[in-house]
Amino acid sequence: MSRRNHPAARVLVLILALASLSSCLSHQHRVGGGPNGIGSDSTRQFYLFFGLMQINEADHLRLTRDMTSYEIISEMTFTDFMIATLLFPLTVTSRTVTVQL
Repeated sequence: MSRRNHPAARVLVLILALASLSSCLSHQHRVGGGPNGIGSDSTRQFYLFFGLMQINEADHLRLTRDMTSYEIISEMTFTDFMIATLLFPLTVTSRTVTVQL
């Protein structure tokens, strides 16, 4: 018997391989002297069409509480990956924006 790879299996493996690369999506911005260790706050930014159109505004200035030294981290977490997996038919993805004070 010859063993053939099913086209759907190839597509599934490709999607899983590309999804596993999403963990390296992280951006950090340091403002002023950086975080002072006071605390942190997070919000979620949603996108449509796999990131081509922004749905909501993650207001980092609201999260900073008028501080002058903080760090903003924008990343795709495991929760964001699960949201993207569940909302894949709607082409919705998300990123977590965390402000460390």
